[in-house]
Amino acid sequence: MNGPDRIPLSEPSIQGAAWKYVRDCLDTGWVSSVGRYVSGFELAIARYTGSRRAVAGVNGTACLHTALRALGIGPGDAVAVPAMTFIATANAVAHCGAECVFVDCDPARFNLDPDALEDLLENRCRRRRGRLLTPSGAPLKAILPAHILGYPAAMARLLRIARRRGLLVIEDAAESIGSWIGGRHTGTLGDAGILSFNGNKIITCGGGGMVLAGDPALARRIKHLTQQAKSSGKEYIHDEIGFNYRMTNLSAALGLSQLELLPRFLRQRERIARWYGRRLGGVPVAPVGETIRWNRWLLSVQAASHAEQERLLKALLAAGCIARKLWQPLPWQKPYRSRAHAPAPNAERAYRTLINIPSSTSLTEAQTDRVAHILKTAALERALL
Repeated sequence: MNGPDRIPLSEPSIQGAAWKYVRDCLDTGWVSSVGRYVSGFELAIARYTGSRRAVAGVNGTACLHTALRALGIGPGDAVAVPAMTFIATANAVAHCGAECVFVDCDPARFNLDPDALEDLLENRCRRRRGRLLTPSGAPLKAILPAHILGYPAAMARLLRIARRRGLLVIEDAAESIGSWIGGRHTGTLGDAGILSFNGNKIITCGGGGMVLAGDPALARRIKHLTQQAKSSGKEYIHDEIGFNYRMTNLSAALGLSQLELLPRFLRQRERIARWYGRRLGGVPVAPVGETIRWNRWLLSVQAASHAEQERLLKALLAAGCIARKLWQPLPWQKPYRSRAHAPAPNAERAYRTLINIPSSTSLTEAQTDRVAHILKTAALERALL
């Protein structure tokens, strides 16, 4: 169903100074990868997240690729990656020529499971000459937790596990702008982290991403790589193979206007979660305690079975309410099937039972009523069969 009755899954909310900032770029001609909005957006993101440095990029995947490369991940290395995340997380590792070792997710929030990671390190890897080797023989260099649907992963324990074994930690915080753990923003707890500003995120540049780095030297190297590794300000001299991963001034102008509205967007998403909670008898999400602040990027319901998931999805989509499954587990994806992977039963269960329901910042209370009514009616019909 298209038209005014359609309820999207997660659409941008363009308000505030967006037109003013973008028009300024157009009026002044600063529309490409140089301009005051790029540096302004980097500084504003660094201030908001508490990161010492922030480096803008063309999108989240490019930012993750650059961060991995700057931290020394390369051909022959291995990185522990969640079995349940968007494929871009794994692709960034593959772009470095490194191997993905998939680790199952936890059964509650579907983030990288510390217990499964411990099992990999203790029972499936081996030590040789001071290096931790994966089952394929590749040295494990890093772990790459992703904050699924914006909810923070169990970073305290994951960091302890990594530090004990000398592993780097790179956070895929693509979905989690506005999420915090113990007073620290996601993406700032490891060696580096990335944010995404894709069109379906809480704030958007239309595309765009940002690397968060606590080490200024690392940030400078990341910036250098995103600019084709150009080593001279006046001449086209390049000291290594870099990337054209720069964010445009136009994108940064939109992003800066969106960041100014982020506190309002987060408050609205809290209201949306409460509306759903009242209508559905409590949306089944993990509790948010004093140490966790969750941005509620996408809200989900969990079906009792795969058959019920299909039934509920069909009912929602037929009524014009856009809903989606989680991603297919990465070990099932064609580019990553060639290697033997450990079972990931929690990731499989999440894929076969979870449903992401409409969660846009602009969602109205009446629209949450409609989504909840469809879900409850479809569940009742199942009960009567």
